[in-house]
Amino acid sequence: MTDHTDEPLDLALVRTYINDHITGASAVSARVERMSGNPDAGEDAPVLAQLARELRQERDVHEATARDLGFTLSRWKHAGAAVAERVARLKPNGRIRSRSPLSLVLELEILRSGLEGKRLGWMTLREHADALGLDAARLDRLVERSRAQAELVEGMHARHRAQAFGATGADQAGSAPAR
Repeated sequence: MTDHTDEPLDLALVRTYINDHITGASAVSARVERMSGNPDAGEDAPVLAQLARELRQERDVHEATARDLGFTLSRWKHAGAAVAERVARLKPNGRIRSRSPLSLVLELEILRSGLEGKRLGWMTLREHADALGLDAARLDRLVERSRAQAELVEGMHARHRAQAFGATGADQAGSAPAR
């Protein structure tokens, strides 16, 4: 992959782009860490905890890249993302007294979308690696790591979605299909 343009890069836009990816990585790694502590994660809890560590490491790569390029980080964006992640925890899950079996399935779907966005982010930086003076081989490894992480999450999703709509959960009394 090489740069596809001869025009100089707008570094203000690159700064915004990297800041946005740092913000997303912060929110997603916090969510995955929380997911790993939920009992419904079962045997996937250690895998989710490892994924959260990897996502924090990748956030650190973005932060180092921003510093290397002389960019400042947006404290407001990162604070806003932390608040938004906490507010997202308050969403109704169809259960009053317990965690819905759908919660993990939906969280894995959101995580999978985030991993795809992250992979595309690494690809975008890879495309402009020469112009930005970034390590292209490192970015290639991060793209591949993102693919492997996505496959891992898809496997977890398949296991959990098979059980998500079972009729064995608590809180079923009087439940009727929503119309």
